[in-house]
Amino acid sequence: MRKMLFLTVILSASLLLGGCVETRYLEKQGLITGVGYDKSDAKNKIAGTLVFYQFNPSMQNLSTVITGEADTSKGIRLSANMETDHNLVSGQLRVALYGEEIARDGISSLVDSLSRDATIGNMTYLGVADPSAREILSYQPKSQPTNMGTYLYNLILLNIENEAIPNPTLQEFLTRYGSVGKDAILPYFSIMEQKVGIKGFALFSDDKQVALLDRSKIFYVRSLMDSIKTGSVEVEVPKDEFYKEIKDAQNSSIESDEEDEIKDINITLDNIKNSYKIKLKDKQKPSYEIKLKLESRILEMTVPLNLSEAPVLRKLEEEIEKSLEKKGMEVLEEIQETGSDPIGFGSYYRASVRGREVTKKMWAEKYPSAEFDLDVDLKIVRTGIID
Repeated sequence: MRKMLFLTVILSASLLLGGCVETRYLEKQGLITGVGYDKSDAKNKIAGTLVFYQFNPSMQNLSTVITGEADTSKGIRLSANMETDHNLVSGQLRVALYGEEIARDGISSLVDSLSRDATIGNMTYLGVADPSAREILSYQPKSQPTNMGTYLYNLILLNIENEAIPNPTLQEFLTRYGSVGKDAILPYFSIMEQKVGIKGFALFSDDKQVALLDRSKIFYVRSLMDSIKTGSVEVEVPKDEFYKEIKDAQNSSIESDEEDEIKDINITLDNIKNSYKIKLKDKQKPSYEIKLKLESRILEMTVPLNLSEAPVLRKLEEEIEKSLEKKGMEVLEEIQETGSDPIGFGSYYRASVRGREVTKKMWAEKYPSAEFDLDVDLKIVRTGIID
């Protein structure tokens, strides 16, 4: 019994002492949450920015930003360690940003360096910064001090959970960069109205950013990349097509003078569920048949319609289908002109060409002449709230 009591005391003391040692250890650590890379004015050097948490009870703002220059990304870490009494560790890295200028030159070596660091998880998020990674990571809102690495992580995570953006993980970038016929797409951050937000999406060809896609167009890319269950999009349909239905609608909240000034009915669709099929119809052109099926509810409309009447609802579905097809084709052609292939039409081509190796160069030559036929089938399952 005495022996058991002695062992229990020793074990308890060990745990308490271990806890004390761990506390002192953490106070010496700087947990990096965000890193940024920009072009340097100095030749062949990289300008780096690190955002980290430091455990110091005497400080109100535990977030610190350090900048420096070096020949390599690892050199930036070594340089940063010379400017703080905290041991900088990357095990909690959440976000890596690349200034647009360096992104347009190519980021494969920088991304590869991240992937080779065993302490960095492959679910770290990547993004492009405007005008620079340093300005985004160093930015502080007036409302309260913010660790920008954590803020960007939460911003990306929220939009992924809402199925609003493609998943920009380190693993996803490496997969697309290493494959034939599928290019990377990353969120593009900028300071807007005194806060950092997603302005658009950087389109890549190989490891270089080649264009910027406006964020209002991302639905048309996202819905052909993966399954979604809670998507949303805003569409417009011509008001003239519903002249009779508008006049017949009761309890209109819009006066006739106001109605005359409105050219389009603006509609917000949400709770969108999709299924899609992309089929290579002609290998020579190449030509693709794209069928996109959507189920959605109408969250909001700017002009009242009596959607309880089946003919009115079906007519609205058809007009929305036309609008989605028109806008979708415009987005596909816009992306095609950039040379980027985030949807992965090249991978469909490669899967259909048997007995012949398809290289990145071969697909880059064929992609500009590709043709697309988009057919949208929409079913409105609930009408939601109508303003």
